[in-house]
Amino acid sequence: MLSIEDLKQKIDFTKKIFVGFSGGSDSSALLHVLAKTAFKYKLDLNAIHINHKLSKNCDDWEEHCRNMCNNLNVNLITETVKIESSGGGTEAAARKARYKIFEKYIDINDQLLTAHHSDDITETIFLRLMRGTGLEGLQGLSVSRKFGKGFIIRPLLECSKKDIIKYVEDNKIQHICDESNDNNLIDRNFLRNEIFPMLDKRWNDFSLRISKTSKIISNRNKNFSKLLKKNYKDLISDSIEKKALSDLDNEIIKEILRHVIKDKGIAMPSSKVLDEVLKTFINSNPSQKSIVTWSRADKEDQPGKITYKDGKILISANKTKEK
Repeated sequence: MLSIEDLKQKIDFTKKIFVGFSGGSDSSALLHVLAKTAFKYKLDLNAIHINHKLSKNCDDWEEHCRNMCNNLNVNLITETVKIESSGGGTEAAARKARYKIFEKYIDINDQLLTAHHSDDITETIFLRLMRGTGLEGLQGLSVSRKFGKGFIIRPLLECSKKDIIKYVEDNKIQHICDESNDNNLIDRNFLRNEIFPMLDKRWNDFSLRISKTSKIISNRNKNFSKLLKKNYKDLISDSIEKKALSDLDNEIIKEILRHVIKDKGIAMPSSKVLDEVLKTFINSNPSQKSIVTWSRADKEDQPGKITYKDGKILISANKTKEK
């Protein structure tokens, strides 16, 4: 259910609010429900629209967003970006450019709101499953996390797409439809347009069920992380003595490495990469020339590398440009 009472539990109404506003149904619903009560709660409410110049309709979309914000009495910031795909695909490049713009406007304790919902969690989990993700990948999206000087908040994660569409229809909200969403060659669209409707017909509100499981896994991961830190706190470092790791079970070593890599904000390596790390640094005699590197296909997180020096295994971001 989409309501201001629910949003109050997730957003600090005393701090500045920015809504990432595409003009689509999801962000339109989020902006609308906040704007309706902005005066009552004295909200410092703003919207940011990014024109990616990827569609012949993009300028019309920008004008639509401007008109809607004028009608809602919401301050709108617009930016145009040039998308340069670097091997991770246009979608990932657009996201990277978009969030770079967002970060420019977010000051200390400001809140950037995005309209991700429970169906987005399901899509993300399915895509990660197809990549062979670990338990970290099955916890989906977080409601809130640090972002630049402020925070990024996803207040609609407990809402389904059905909830949002109902709100849009009940309030007669005009919104744009991006024609690229019909391209089922894009994995996310294939799930959204072909697979999920069949699953939802068989198991009603199945995305909310997946979302609940994701939350259970998230709590499990938090508890596991606390136990790992407690039992192996001397090894939770980006510079680890090889000798100290050599006495541990391989699966425990992998968990320690995953924990450090996540804390450093580096792309999480696959199981295959971690097996290569064990082979290179634990089960053989590494040298200063030993190195294992990895990256995410969509380039959303920075690539990583593991090297060896003076008896220590070193974990860091891979700053060198990959060939």
